[in-house]
Amino acid sequence: MDYIFYYIEAHLACFFILALIYYKILKAVNKQASSIYMARLIGILMLYFLAEIFWVLVDGRVIKYSITLTYLSNVFTYILITMVTYNWFIVSESLQGDGIVEDRKKRRLVFIPVIISAVLCITAFWTGLLYYVDDSGTLVNGRFYVILVIIPFGYMIASSIKAFSRFANKDKYAERGIYLMIGIFPFAPIVCGILQAYFWRVPFLCYGAVVAVLYVYTTIQDNMISIDPLTQTNNRNQMYKFLIKKMRNEESGMSLFLLMVDVDKLRTINDAFGHTEGDRALIRVASAIKDACQGPRGRMFVSRYGGDEFVIVAEMAYRAEATYLAEQIKNNIRRLSDIEGAPYDVSVSIGIAQYDYKAPVSLQAFIARADSDLYQNKKINNA
Repeated sequence: MDYIFYYIEAHLACFFILALIYYKILKAVNKQASSIYMARLIGILMLYFLAEIFWVLVDGRVIKYSITLTYLSNVFTYILITMVTYNWFIVSESLQGDGIVEDRKKRRLVFIPVIISAVLCITAFWTGLLYYVDDSGTLVNGRFYVILVIIPFGYMIASSIKAFSRFANKDKYAERGIYLMIGIFPFAPIVCGILQAYFWRVPFLCYGAVVAVLYVYTTIQDNMISIDPLTQTNNRNQMYKFLIKKMRNEESGMSLFLLMVDVDKLRTINDAFGHTEGDRALIRVASAIKDACQGPRGRMFVSRYGGDEFVIVAEMAYRAEATYLAEQIKNNIRRLSDIEGAPYDVSVSIGIAQYDYKAPVSLQAFIARADSDLYQNKKINNA
């Protein structure tokens, strides 16, 4: 009977830890879609912990034993854990900017395994396909019990595979941390879940779940610190870190370039159409830059420098490649403006500076060179 006390104590402790994170998310001023989905995930996980407490009270005969309560205690836990893993999949898709989150039809398709699991759990009382209570009052796994394992693990493994794939192929310096986090997340719950399957009266899973949630929450907070919330590009501090690293380590056969992009006449757009439309213009420019900067991992770094300025740190073999990149950005902006049918023209001026490893200068001096070239180009564009 001692296990009942420790089982309840562990789940209550985990419940209150998650309640604190849940409160912090709800009170946050800048709540992104991923934060909302994360709060939903944590809320369901808290309900799962309460269901586990109900289960141990039934299992330990603290609540008067009945076959119905035995079934119910398992129905609640299995359905909720499946809901938790489904919501984790949605959180991971949201963090990766996948279209599944916004597409209702796709989300309904992804939700189908949850419905199947719930139906099988609820009908197990009559069918015994997932589990049944034998003559001694012990819960026994049924023929389809493996479904209850495959579905939750399937959601987590699918999200992990997608994240690791993007971690390996995407050239996004700060976002690689998010991809790695999503890929690693399932490890603790899966390992702890396997341990609890063998030692089912030891609360391994709740600890694994809380460790995973804390890992995700802290990573998201770090990402919010390093990512510009409007354009979803790296911020100035991240750019400084990346640029200093590149200035100290010359890549054989490559030159280091810094491109400074300035949105022309953004103030005019704000005055004529409002700051909301000005924000849309900045987002459009950021999208055009990111589309143009897809390349070998670690060779391109896109950041918002401040206001209407963006900075690109790029390793290229020749200056002509940097000039071509600048033209590609301008073409992308025109293309996106045509697609969105904006009631105004968006153009940019771009300054380019090349770093000389044989005559090193300070970070500020290197940026000033790009800024000077930008100023000259801006005078030409506004002439």
